[in-house]
Amino acid sequence: MTQPTERADRILDAAGELMIRLGYRKVTIEDIARQAGIGKGTVYLHWRTKERLFESLFLRESAGLTAELIDRVRRDPEEVRPHRFMQTSFLATQRRPLMRALVTGDAELLGNLKQGQAQSRGQEFTGRYVELITKYGLVRDDVPHLVFSLYATVTGFFLLENLNPAIEALDDQAKAEALAQTIHRAFEPDDGPDRSSLTAAAAEISALFDEINANYRKWIYTSGITSERA
Repeated sequence: MTQPTERADRILDAAGELMIRLGYRKVTIEDIARQAGIGKGTVYLHWRTKERLFESLFLRESAGLTAELIDRVRRDPEEVRPHRFMQTSFLATQRRPLMRALVTGDAELLGNLKQGQAQSRGQEFTGRYVELITKYGLVRDDVPHLVFSLYATVTGFFLLENLNPAIEALDDQAKAEALAQTIHRAFEPDDGPDRSSLTAAAAEISALFDEINANYRKWIYTSGITSERA
């Protein structure tokens, strides 16, 4: 990792810690520079605005989550089955406060931060992922509005307690298991693909993840003034 990239990560680490503690609105570039132990001007060598810096922070969080999913899929092709994939993704998101805030739309933490890059790239990933699981027969072919139905189901597991605090309280593992069961019964065919198809699907989906993460990293570390000037 190059020195400018290491410094950028230190800045993003500081921004993430402050955002969790104070919320986006209250964090300033001066706060971030102080937390990272650098000058304010050095922050602007990487990102021209506070908004761009925090967009990069969320893309880095997304990249970390994606890397975890890649590792699981490569170690076990069974992980590409939607119920397994969504269970793993749910738990990984719950362990990451910033990603959890993004998924749930936590206004206290996010403030007025616009997540243009993270959201647009996330939508692109979602569309391509669903194309692949459809191609390999990992989901039924009779589900109307598949993308909407699948992600509305997943999103509900993140949001329900906020919308209805009186609902039965479950820990994250229990929620993830319930989500997996729901996805399996509602969206997956009775006779899934054979092992060779699962292996092929895992390889193609892993390649998609690698491509997405490479694009994330490129945007994160070159979105501001070029590192040659850092």
